Amino acid sequence: MKKEIEETIKAWQRDNIVRNLSPDSLETYAASAKDFMKFFEEEGISRFKQITDNIVKDYVFFQLERDCMPRTINNRLKALRRLCHFYQEEIKPGYSIPNFVFQREEMTVRSPLSDEDVCKLTMQFSPDDSDSVLVAFILDTGVRSKTVRNVRAEDVDFERGFVTLRVTKNRDVLVLPMSDILNNLLRMYLVKSHIKDGPLFQNTDGGKMYDRSTVYKAVKRYMARCGVNKTGVHLFRYTFGKIMVENNCNAMMLQRWLGHRTMEETKKYVRLYSNELKNVCEQVTPLSRNGKIFKKLAAEC
Repeated sequence: MKKEIEETIKAWQRDNIVRNLSPDSLETYAASAKDFMKFFEEEGISRFKQITDNIVKDYVFFQLERDCMPRTINNRLKALRRLCHFYQEEIKPGYSIPNFVFQREEMTVRSPLSDEDVCKLTMQFSPDDSDSVLVAFILDTGVRSKTVRNVRAEDVDFERGFVTLRVTKNRDVLVLPMSDILNNLLRMYLVKSHIKDGPLFQNTDGGKMYDRSTVYKAVKRYMARCGVNKTGVHLFRYTFGKIMVENNCNAMMLQRWLGHRTMEETKKYVRLYSNELKNVCEQVTPLSRNGKIFKKLAAEC
């Protein structure tokens, strides 16, 4: 069986489809499989018994030499580990799965837009400019690129002020409220664009849904026009979370709004942007003016 790993990957990917994994998971596993197959081919590895603890370590070094980020390396290791488990469960029960040592990941979050940047973007919102309407939508809802691309005109309830999001990372359907400003902007945009149904943001050639590249280009184009020297769709999600926390939105509500399955992801925003610690700083720290040290100094003077 010179192509044991290759054949098992095909069976594993079919099984992932049957188990109805999300498109994002399928895409991640496919990319990971392509990457570690490249390594195996270079090392002359075609059978699972050749995947030892040392080979797994060599694979990590292989990625580090290409300056891969810890999260990327860990995702690929997780995919390879899942493949090994599949081989053990479905093909060879006696197979001994090698040891996987994962990279330490630092918590990283891109800097959100400043309040000044948000003001610059907001001042030029116009129903005549689809780029500005797109930016307004992702800024006021905090949704991901894939989600906004799949929103349809029929999903917007102008009377109640809600929008239904049917395509999300966790595949949960979310129904989110819209601000009055976004509601009115979308209403006028649809009238001026003559869009009655289909994708909310669509190309002029046949009304097709924006692809990922089109969304990023539209955002970049609008931000440059407004004099904001940043770009990226996920940047707005960080900005949304920051402003929500600063406006005293509680963690549970923010979790629902962002569509997080667990509170851990939401806590990241709360830890970074909450003013709670700042608000008590002048009360409790050693050099706080209202703390015991300065009170003692004041009493002695």
